[in-house]
Amino acid sequence: MDIMNTTEYQKQLTSIMETLAKTAVVELSKLFEENSTFLRLEITRFTSENESLKKKCHFLESELQSARKTAGKMNGTKAPGLKDTGHRPAIDNVFGKEWCMDLWRHEESKLGEQEDDDIHMEPAVIIGEPVNLLEEEPDMIMIKEEAFEDCSSERIEEDQDNQSVKGAIQEEIKRILPELDSNKVHNVVNHLSFVVGVEKSEDLSLVEVSDLQDLLEPIQCRKLVKTFRQRESIGEVDGTPNEMTLTPLSSNESLLAQPFIPHYPIKSNWIRSFQVPWDRMSAALVQATSTGERARPGPRREFVRIVVAAMQFHCPNPNLSACGEVARSIVTTYPLTFGDISEEGEQLGNGFSCLQRQLKTRVEHVNRDVLEHRIRRPRRPSAKRAGQPDSYSGKKVRCKVDSYGCINWQPTSVPEGETSDSLEMKRKVAAEIFQSAGPRASELPNVEDLMQQTYVYQRHMINSCPPPTISEIEGHWPFLFTERGLCRHFKTLTGIDIRSRFSETLVVKAKRILNYFTSQRLKWNDEVQSILSEIDEDPNAANSNRTAISAILLMMKYFKEKDNSVFILADETATKMSIENEMSLPATPRLIMLGDTLLTSSKWFISIEGRVTHSIDNQLDFAAALSMFFGCFYVFNIEYQESASATLELIQRFFVRINPEGTKCTSKSGTSRRTGTAVQRKPQSFNTRVATFMQRLSEFEWKKIN
Repeated sequence: MDIMNTTEYQKQLTSIMETLAKTAVVELSKLFEENSTFLRLEITRFTSENESLKKKCHFLESELQSARKTAGKMNGTKAPGLKDTGHRPAIDNVFGKEWCMDLWRHEESKLGEQEDDDIHMEPAVIIGEPVNLLEEEPDMIMIKEEAFEDCSSERIEEDQDNQSVKGAIQEEIKRILPELDSNKVHNVVNHLSFVVGVEKSEDLSLVEVSDLQDLLEPIQCRKLVKTFRQRESIGEVDGTPNEMTLTPLSSNESLLAQPFIPHYPIKSNWIRSFQVPWDRMSAALVQATSTGERARPGPRREFVRIVVAAMQFHCPNPNLSACGEVARSIVTTYPLTFGDISEEGEQLGNGFSCLQRQLKTRVEHVNRDVLEHRIRRPRRPSAKRAGQPDSYSGKKVRCKVDSYGCINWQPTSVPEGETSDSLEMKRKVAAEIFQSAGPRASELPNVEDLMQQTYVYQRHMINSCPPPTISEIEGHWPFLFTERGLCRHFKTLTGIDIRSRFSETLVVKAKRILNYFTSQRLKWNDEVQSILSEIDEDPNAANSNRTAISAILLMMKYFKEKDNSVFILADETATKMSIENEMSLPATPRLIMLGDTLLTSSKWFISIEGRVTHSIDNQLDFAAALSMFFGCFYVFNIEYQESASATLELIQRFFVRINPEGTKCTSKSGTSRRTGTAVQRKPQSFNTRVATFMQRLSEFEWKKIN
C-alpha cells in the first residue's frame, strides 16, 4: 500500500515538475524573443547610423577639398592635389550643415567625368590623395581654430533650431500634401534646408516652384508654394495657425504659373483629443439623452454654448470643419437627441448639419468683436452678372452625372432574356402605340410592361454624355412625358411613389407652413406680408390647391427667391403652342400656371429647354402638377436652378422625404438674396436655409404643444 502511494506521489510530482518546466521554457522563450528583438532593432539602428555617418564623412571630404581649394585661391595659391572644377561652396556653408546627399552624389559623378577628360588632356597634372576625415586631420592653414572654439556652443544651438524648423516644415508639408510618403517628405525637407537655404519658417514664403520641381510633380510644387505664401500673409494668432485659406487668382495671373487651388480645410490636432463636456449637460438634456427624446431648444442652445467654450479653450476660432467634427462626435453618441431627424424618423443629410451650423454661429457670435478672429476667405468674382437670366443651353444644364438621391440611377445589366436588339424593338413598339393611341395609352397594361422592361435602355440614353436634348428623349420615349409614365419611372429610379407621397403630405404640411407664418405675422418682411394678405382676401383659400400653392409661394418669399424661378404665369386660355410662340421660356424646368394670379390658377404646363413638354390633365390637381414638375429634375437628370435651390430642396426633404447628403444644386456662383450682386456659392452637405427653417418650424410647433 505504501509502495502504491509512493508511486502515485512520484507520478504527481513528475507531472507538476513537467508543467513547471514547460511554463518556465515558454516564459524564457518569450523573454529571449523580446530581448533579441530589441537587440536586433538596436543593432539595425546603430548600423544605419554608422552608415549614415560614413556617408556624411565622405561627402564632407569632397566639401573640404573644395573649401581648401577656395581658401588657396583667396591667398593667391592653389591647394595641392585639387583641380579647378568651377564648384566652390563658401567655407561657412561647409561646416555645421548637412548637404543633400543626392545632390552631391550627382555633382561627384560630373566631377569624376571631367577629371577623366582632364587626365587625358593634361597628363602632367598630379591628383593628390583624398583626405580621410576618419584619420588624423591635416593642418588647416586658412581656417582659424579660434573660430571653431567661439562658435561651438552657437553651432549646437543652431543645430537644435534647425531640427525644430525642419520638424515644423515637415508637419506643414504633410498637411498640405498628405499623399506624400515619409521618405519623399524627408527628402523635400532636406532639400529646402540644405540646398534652397530655408533657415526659418518665414523663409518658406520665398520658395519658388523651380526650387522643388526636381523632387515633386508640378501641381504639388504649386500647391506648396501657394500655401507657403498665403500662410505668411495670414500669420498666426496666439501661437495657433489660422484656418488655411487659399485666395483665388486675379484675372491677370497666369493659370500655368499659379493655377487656382480650391479651399481645403485643415484638421487641427486638438480635435483628435477634444473631449465633449458631457458632465456639464443640464438635467433636462440628461433626461432627453437617457430616454432618446429630441433635445428641447433651450437646453440645446445652452449645451452649444458650453461646447463652444470648451472648443475655444483649445482654439479661439474653430473653423466650420472643426465644428463639423465636434458635431459628428455629439450626434454619433446621441443621434436621437441631437441629430437631424425628420418627424418620420428619417435622417436629414449627414445628420449633424444643424448642430454644426449652431456651433459655428455661436463661435462667430463670441468672436464678433475680435477682428483677428473674423478672417474671411476672399470671394472669387463670378463670371455671371447679377440678374442675368438663364441662357438656353440644355446640354450644359444636364451634362453632369447626377445620381443624387437615386437607388437605380444606371442599371448595369439588361433584363434576363433581353438583348439590345430586343429592347430597341420594344422601344419602337411603345412609340408606335403612343402615335396611334395618344397619351392615354400609358394606362394600358402592355405599355406599362414595355416601359418597365426597357428601363435600362431609357437610363442609358438619358445618362449618356453629351446628353440628348429633351426633344430627342421625347421622340424616343414619348410615354415619359405623360403623368403616369413619368411617375412610374421616378418610382423605379428613387423607390418613391411621388404621386402618392404628394397626395398624402402636400396639403397637410402646407397647412403647417401656413400656420407657422400666419401665427407670427408681424415678424415677416413685406413680401411675406403681401402673400399673407392675398391669402386672407381669397374667398377660396381653404381650397387644397390654393393651400399648397400658398405654402410654396410663402417659402419662396421666406428664402428671398423670385416667383419666376419656379412659376410662370400665363393667361387662362393659353395653349401649348401659344405659350411657346409668345413667351420666352428658360432652359431649366418651370411650372406654367394658367390663371389670373398664381393662387387662382387651375391648369398647368411644364416647360424644359425652352419648350412645353408636359400638359397636366384637367382632371388632375396641383399635387399632380407639382409631382410631375419635381419628378422632371430626377427623371431627366437635371440639377436644381440656383435661383430656386432652397425652395426645391425644401420640397425634396420636407414633402418628398429624399434626404441624402449633399445637394442637387452644384452651381458655384449665384445671386445674393440680400444685395442682388453676383457671389460665389459654397458647397454644402445640407442647404443651411432649409435646415434652419425646418428646425424653427419644429421648435414653433413644440412650443405650441407645450
